[in-house]
Amino acid sequence: MKFIAALTVSFATLASTAAADSVEVMLTDRLDGNLDFYCLDISGSKTNANVENGLQTHTCYGYQGEAGVDQVFDLASIEEARLYMPEWDVCATVSDLAVGASIELAACDGGDMQNIALTDDGHLSPISAMDLCFTAGEETTRGRGGTSDHQIKSLTLQTCSDDRAGYQTWELRAE
Repeated sequence: MKFIAALTVSFATLASTAAADSVEVMLTDRLDGNLDFYCLDISGSKTNANVENGLQTHTCYGYQGEAGVDQVFDLASIEEARLYMPEWDVCATVSDLAVGASIELAACDGGDMQNIALTDDGHLSPISAMDLCFTAGEETTRGRGGTSDHQIKSLTLQTCSDDRAGYQTWELRAE
């Protein structure tokens, strides 16, 4: 079963580009972003990121001209309902199919907790619980102990809701 979303940049368009293998997953709403949009990101700094900390939302690195390695996902895996990060050889894994669950990273095993669909309306949802969406937190913190311009928001599963669309609607961007 494939879930292909109608996004700003379609899968067909991405597949015809040189960067077709790598994409960022970003919120469609800029929210309070001062440098760029928010992207799914491994906690830590680029190559010093720590997969044990799971995923968060963080300033996209597009303003620097290219995606950081801690924000790059494999396009083909997204088309197959998986969020695979090739630089780290891990997949996004929901900790539980419940409101408030965290989004962790683990070796890809093809299990239910790693089957995550990008739906036509831009939601990222576990296939086993399509009423739950990857949701950026409302609170914003700054990187490097508050001294950086980079902005960070938590990432959890929450009930999908039109009222939270700005925090739950995602799109792909070629790096």
